[in-house]
Parts: sequence; C-alpha cells; structure tokens
Amino acid sequence: MIDTSQHPHRWFVVHRFLFLLFAIMLLFILHPLVDEFVRLNFLLDIFLSLILISAIYAVSERKVPLILALMTALPALFSHWADHFLKIRFLHLLDVIFAALFFCFGTIMIITHLFKKKRVTSDLIIGAICGYFLIGLMWAFIYSLIETVLPGSFNAGQTGALDLNALIYFSFVTLCTTGYGDITPLSSQAQFLSILEAVMGQMYLAVNIAALVAIRISQSSEKNAK
Repeated sequence: MIDTSQHPHRWFVVHRFLFLLFAIMLLFILHPLVDEFVRLNFLLDIFLSLILISAIYAVSERKVPLILALMTALPALFSHWADHFLKIRFLHLLDVIFAALFFCFGTIMIITHLFKKKRVTSDLIIGAICGYFLIGLMWAFIYSLIETVLPGSFNAGQTGALDLNALIYFSFVTLCTTGYGDITPLSSQAQFLSILEAVMGQMYLAVNIAALVAIRISQSSEKNAK
C-alpha cells in the first residue's frame, strides 16, 4: 500500500479511477437534474466529454495504453463536437465508432488491471464499477451506429425519440436485464446485439465478483501466514 502522506503526488495515481467515477456520476445524476432547469442541447456532450477525458487518465498508467486511448478518444471527441455543430452523417458515424472503440478499450484495460492486482483496494473496486458503466456506454454507441446505418432498428414507442439519451437508457436497461419494454429492438442485428449485451453484463458481474473474492482470500492468507 502506498503511503500518500509521504508522497502527495501519488494520490492521483492511486485514486485514478475516482475521477472517472465522478464524471460518470455527473452524467447519470447531475445531468437529468440540471437538464430540467438549463435547456442546453449540448449538456450531454459536455458530460460525455468529461467521461472520455477522465477515462484517458484512468488508463494512462503506462505509455502504450495511453497512446491507444488517445488514438480512439481524440477522434471521438473531435467528431462528436464537430457533428454537434455541423450535423454531418459521416462525422456522426466517426463519433459513434471511435467512442464505442474507446469504451471497449477502457473496459478491457480495467479488467486487465483487476486481474493483475494482488490486493483489494478502494480504487480497485471503483475501477470495477467504472468498467460496468463503460460497458453500458459502449453498447449505447453501438446501438447508435446500428440505428444510423439501419434506421428503424429500434422502436421507441409513443415517444418516438431515439437520440443518444434514449439509447444510453436502453443500453443500461438491457445490461441490467431489467427490460421495461418501452424501447424495443426490431431488426435482427439490434436483437442479437441486445442479447449479447445482456449476457456480457451478467458475465462481467460474475467474473469480477469472483476475481475480487479470490484476491481477497489470497490477501487474507498472506496476512495469516505472517
């Protein structure tokens, strides 16, 4: 365990996932509350950008992951904001493709980090939580890509709105296997991808809980041996 009192600058390394979790909470808690009072159509874009930047920092422990993160996150940020102002279909496609790739990469890095560690720390648990949220965001952008390439792949019911807000909601409802039924996949591509996300969500929880328990047991065994 690193003594952060003697090395204050190390706090940012030890708790790097905390910034990502904070950015995610801004999106899921603050965004819907502020959106009722501040009608800014780019508010979601701001929070997603914060998540991207925080995720870059979270996976930047080593040089190679940092380079790969920048190669996917920077094009996603650029195309996302360019599409917001220019409304060009090609930019939207770049946005959803690179954002999905980045969130996929971030999830893989977090899982890899989890299996490399030999001690259960608060940052490790926070990282596992962040990984679950990144999976949901990854699939939201994949669904956005499917809806862009194959319009009508989803049925939004009476609301009829299938913007990124709605697809993020659908993604996490599917990930948690809640299934409210207000947004439903219609095309075969959307249906099978929804199944894959639901299975991935359950597998992520099972594998991560098993890994954390195994690390904790190993950690306790080492303490008893001493």
